[in-house]
Amino acid sequence: MARRVAAPGRAQGKRTTRFQKGGFTFQTDAGFESQILRSSGVRAVVEAETAQLAGKMIKEAPLGPHVHTDAYSIKKNIHPYVDTVGDEWVGFIVIEENPEARHAMLQERGYRDPAGKRHRGRFFLKKVLERERVQ
Repeated sequence: MARRVAAPGRAQGKRTTRFQKGGFTFQTDAGFESQILRSSGVRAVVEAETAQLAGKMIKEAPLGPHVHTDAYSIKKNIHPYVDTVGDEWVGFIVIEENPEARHAMLQERGYRDPAGKRHRGRFFLKKVLERERVQ
């Protein structure tokens, strides 16, 4: 039975990477990126960043006209979630899980009322995302 032998200067299960800047070469374990991206430390970082972004969106969300309860306001219906997509953790911010909530996207993009009058959008979500992109 033939035995598989690694190429000279290259251990089995290792990968050689060469950087353009500085012209140096180093060896890593094959597939180390996916191991890192699946780790609990990366999940904690993604959770923290997603929660922070959701908090900023909640802060910027318009107040509801609800006198007796807040349960249907936009601020109470913005929730961060973290899940795996492929080999990595991804943060999602869900707006309006509750179908009876005020329509956040109508507030965001604007709408026409039943009388046909146009109401401008507030673009509160877009402003938060633009501020985060700059930082």
